[in-house]
Amino acid sequence: MYFTFLVPPKVEAHKPENDQSCIVGQDTHISWKFSGIEKPQVTWFLNDQPIPTNDRIQVTETDDGTSELSIHQAELADQGIYTAMATNSVGKAEAKTTLFIIIKPMITVNLDGSLQATKDETMTLKIVASGTPKPDIVWMKESNEIKPNDRVHETTENHDDDDYIYTLVISHVEPQDQGEYSAKISNIGESLVSNKCKVTVSSTSS
Repeated sequence: MYFTFLVPPKVEAHKPENDQSCIVGQDTHISWKFSGIEKPQVTWFLNDQPIPTNDRIQVTETDDGTSELSIHQAELADQGIYTAMATNSVGKAEAKTTLFIIIKPMITVNLDGSLQATKDETMTLKIVASGTPKPDIVWMKESNEIKPNDRVHETTENHDDDDYIYTLVISHVEPQDQGEYSAKISNIGESLVSNKCKVTVSSTSS
């Protein structure tokens, strides 16, 4: 007489949760390995909803118990929590991956090539950029990072769902504020450098 000892599914990983990121338009893969006797069946969910496979989203299984979800040309709608649920007749186990979809920064309104500022008045530089997650900005004068102080202020405003307005305001302009200004816009997807704006300071307004 032979006995078959059944073993419930188990996630073959140190932790059954992780994070991944993917740039929009690129391909990405999420995989989890499960053990168990009898071999578990794996079902995939996105935000607790079953994932239908199609030409863009495919699931493949390997003999070692790995289930891989492949996403072709990732879209913003693909962002969310993916759950791989493994089941057999004696139990179940699940593993989760949080997928973040990244949109590289893009500058939609750049700096002008030049700006005439007037001593003791206020000058403003403005850049509009988009990206997901929200891009960070570093303002530069020549090759030096600009640090906010009593005269120098930086603001960021959400223009709409996609664009952010980044503003550098320098009050009580002084002759030493003259020079070449630029900005570095970056998120996890990419870094961009803006146009350079040559600022000249005059003693009177023209």
